[in-house]
Amino acid sequence: MKAAVISFTQKGDLLNEKISRVLSADSYRNTKNLKEFMQEIFNKYDTLIFIGAAGIAVRAIAPYIRSKDTDPAVIVCDETGRFVIPILSGHIGGANAAAKRLAELIGAVPVITTATDINGVWAADTWAAENGYYIENIENIKHISGALLRGETVGLCCDFRISGELPEGVSFGEYENGIVISPFLKKPFKNTLNIVPRCVCIGAGSKKEADRESLKTLFSSSGLSKNAVRCVSTIDIKKNSDCINALAKYLDVPLITYTADELNSLDGEYTHSDFVKKTVGTDNVCERAACMQGGRLIIRKTAGDGVTMAVAADDIEIVMVK
Repeated sequence: MKAAVISFTQKGDLLNEKISRVLSADSYRNTKNLKEFMQEIFNKYDTLIFIGAAGIAVRAIAPYIRSKDTDPAVIVCDETGRFVIPILSGHIGGANAAAKRLAELIGAVPVITTATDINGVWAADTWAAENGYYIENIENIKHISGALLRGETVGLCCDFRISGELPEGVSFGEYENGIVISPFLKKPFKNTLNIVPRCVCIGAGSKKEADRESLKTLFSSSGLSKNAVRCVSTIDIKKNSDCINALAKYLDVPLITYTADELNSLDGEYTHSDFVKKTVGTDNVCERAACMQGGRLIIRKTAGDGVTMAVAADDIEIVMVK
């Protein structure tokens, strides 16, 4: 956690020193122009801890708040250190958890106000954030949390092995509100919350004359979330391919290359091409490249305009905690 502690009074400075020390956080005291200062640091830290009135913190951060899946955690402490109050990004940003930890460290009372927490209801967004999963459509969390708070059952659709008990109120089946855990953007429920593990590798091949946008177009037709992809892979002789590099840039992931011998060393059944074998030294580039890091094929060789693509998914386990 990269944190900043901000104080405004002599008494607050003493608490600032204590918190900065126990959290190894950056300390800021008596900043002259709070608005300009906040503009400078708002997106620089994971957590901002204000020591003083909550109103000061609210006014300071208000112009820079954008979205609950990108804003930092913001916490307020009174200058006597009696209360610790998360005021922004309680779930995904981790402000609630950070406030509880901080309160324990300084002997304060955490004041948690989010409805799921105070009612003991499972929070899907907190769970996703703790496991490093991406929430594709964060605006739909209101449907999931709202249904659970009303005592309604929320559906679950998952493409992976699940261990542990499902949270209370969550069940497999057809319901109005539901959660999908998948690299694909499925919509089986009227109100679907898509939770996306970063778990797939794209294997790609291309002809020399392939259009730069061809692979991006092929990917867009796959139904996959961009946020599910962790790498693009291909054969080493295609490392400078415009369209393969364009795909990696579009997905903001690394491009990994393998030699023909490395691709041939992979066991398994892959779509065979004598032409590809004669041209580059292996019978299939995209499927083999996709599976080089141990994943299983979920999309076999798909051809586009001078390009091919395949997709492999990691064998991950979804751990549910009640």
